[in-house]
Amino acid sequence: MSKRILVVTSCTGEKLHKPINQLVFDDFKNENVLKQREAELLEFKERADEMYTGSQHLALMSGIKEYRKQGGEIDLCIISAGYGLLNEDAQIVPYEVTFNTMDSQTIKKWARQLEITQNLQKKVADYNLVFFLLGDKYLQAVEWPLKLQSNQKAIFFAGASSRSRILNWDDYHVLTIGEKEAKTLKYGLIGIKGYLFAHLLRNIITSNIDQKWSTIMNHPDQVREFILESIDSTKQPELFSDSSEKEDLLRFYNEMFPVPDELVAINCIEEPRFYLPENDDRVDPNYDFMADFSEKNRNPLENDVYAHQIFERPQFDGLLVSKVNIDNATKQKNLMINDMGLHDFYRLPREYPIMGDCGAFSYIDKEVPPYTTQEIIDYYHNLGFDYGVSIDHLIVGPFQRDENIRNRRYELTLTMAEEFIRMYRENRETSNYQFHPIGIVQGWDPPSFRRAVEHLIGLGYDYVALGGLAREQSEKIYEILKEIAPVIPDPTFRMHLFGVARDMKTMESFHKLGVTSFDSSSPLRRAWLGTGHNYHTLSGKHYTAIRIPEAKETSGRVKKMMQNNDEIEFDDYKRLEQGALIALREFSDGEREISSTLEAILEYDKILGENREVHEDLYREVLSERPWEQCDCNICKEIGIDVIVFRGNNRNRRRGFHNTHVYYSQIQELKKRWNK
Repeated sequence: MSKRILVVTSCTGEKLHKPINQLVFDDFKNENVLKQREAELLEFKERADEMYTGSQHLALMSGIKEYRKQGGEIDLCIISAGYGLLNEDAQIVPYEVTFNTMDSQTIKKWARQLEITQNLQKKVADYNLVFFLLGDKYLQAVEWPLKLQSNQKAIFFAGASSRSRILNWDDYHVLTIGEKEAKTLKYGLIGIKGYLFAHLLRNIITSNIDQKWSTIMNHPDQVREFILESIDSTKQPELFSDSSEKEDLLRFYNEMFPVPDELVAINCIEEPRFYLPENDDRVDPNYDFMADFSEKNRNPLENDVYAHQIFERPQFDGLLVSKVNIDNATKQKNLMINDMGLHDFYRLPREYPIMGDCGAFSYIDKEVPPYTTQEIIDYYHNLGFDYGVSIDHLIVGPFQRDENIRNRRYELTLTMAEEFIRMYRENRETSNYQFHPIGIVQGWDPPSFRRAVEHLIGLGYDYVALGGLAREQSEKIYEILKEIAPVIPDPTFRMHLFGVARDMKTMESFHKLGVTSFDSSSPLRRAWLGTGHNYHTLSGKHYTAIRIPEAKETSGRVKKMMQNNDEIEFDDYKRLEQGALIALREFSDGEREISSTLEAILEYDKILGENREVHEDLYREVLSERPWEQCDCNICKEIGIDVIVFRGNNRNRRRGFHNTHVYYSQIQELKKRWNK
């Protein structure tokens, strides 16, 4: 059966006609104005595929026309910064609008008005192979991912820096194209995507067309080979000085961090395990959301509940408790922990292990860690930890840049690990230690981490942890793990990654490179940090939470605003706050439209001095898409629209629990795929 092929390209600044009165950005903002202005330019109207004359478009159309002459069927659509998504036969007039001169926020806002993502999603549904020839700014005009079926593949001709926008989902592939390719192939950088796609089509028509497309469908990386074959047949002698130069061109990626078979760690047979850091993350189970009321006389340590008590089962594989959280706990909490033990205090089933570490960020500025090895061993033993991590000293930021300091901390961390396992072994039987020792390493580059891991393996550790990487880019962690993977000694060896929980495609690569467990509170904390990523969904899309802070006379923000504006009384704040909450509830019940709901929310936003314009777009998105209604987690089902309200611990932390549930559900899918 023939494969249906679609290519999606971008508009170009160069056009067949360029009258002095061509359309500009403002003309597209009003439908009536647009019609009037188009009428003025009627003599310049052309089909979209004929209007654009930029080098990428001309090269692309040359290949498409040649392909069609040989009986091939292929469809084209164009992302226009003025018109939105255009079919190739759409009639348009000249205009001067491009996403390339817009900032990210403007691109997102305008692309939504043009409904580019919605229209593109509908368009791609009818095709098996979809090729995207888009620069980074035009990639930003689409809210990825588009939903693909099992019989669909998306292949991007894009710059290497754009990979992170694309490679977080299955069936998305990237042929990287940049200055190196333009220079070697002696073709302009602006037009090279069209030039290369034309070469792909020329190769396709050299033999059975359907068979070639089927080959690409089953093996997307063949796109690269077909393009190079076409180039070879015409210009190889003058383009490639040696085979190594050719090998380095047009890198093809099926994932952001590829792991070749020869580099897959020997221990990746074990399922990855996710540990959730514990930071007194509790909520009042009896909180009254309508009245915003908690019983004042309740004892939070006894009455409030953890996330794993809200869901049918914990949304993690284990709990991570840092010593700093125990040291800084209230007297009552410490008494309860010492009396009950960790599992009972946290009301955690025994089959879920608890890992302990020293919380190195809490003493990062000290010359040496504030604990002794024996003190830490006794601490793990007395409180009933299942795993205990040796003492470390962070090598990050300024401590990494100073060679003397980093070397001193590096050696200190290794020395503490040596002491930890020696003292553990010496006293294990007499003291009846029940926890399993984990040796932690620090470093600053791949070789330093590898040397440290090798040293701990030599000491007899069968479980090591990598510290200090929580704030590093995934690319650096990837390079470190590639260095370590070959030295992992056996299938039972375990390796923990502290503070690192990235998207599932990235974590799958890290798992292949030997990571068997990891932890992060990022999904939880995202609920109340920043804008745009407060509420997570299984599809990977994030939403902002709607800010309706409590109007209290004791609030620092309210006091400041009242001082700066004598005309505003506290009653004004309270009235607008309640108006916003009532509007949201009425919207949730279907009794109010989005526009009037937004008006009530933004009126309160304005009096608080918030960035109204930014919030309006984000709030409109979450309200129009109503993601909480599509989630079947206990929290969304129980509190409904309150889950997307940014307001106080009982809403914000519940939203964090929801995010953790989403992340763990994604991990479970990763485990299923891995077990296959």
